Amino acid sequence: MRHSKRMVGDSAYSCKVLTHIIRFNDGHVMPDWIECLPSQADEVSRKLRNCELDTKTYAVRIRRSPKSRHAIDVNLEHDVWGFW
Repeated sequence: MRHSKRMVGDSAYSCKVLTHIIRFNDGHVMPDWIECLPSQADEVSRKLRNCELDTKTYAVRIRRSPKSRHAIDVNLEHDVWGFW
């Protein structure tokens, strides 16, 4: 039996914005996500692009592949060889 789709409002759904967490001290790249409502996804993406979720020890970016693309806007500490 096929069910029809109903409009049930934003609070009935959640979404995940896929991210990478990048440690400044050694260049380690770890996959992660940020859960939010669909109406908040654009705001979360804007914050990620503007580096608003970064801390002193790591950067948070929208998930990218290959890892060499992280060099575009993430500057590692001076003694680190690269991303791994």
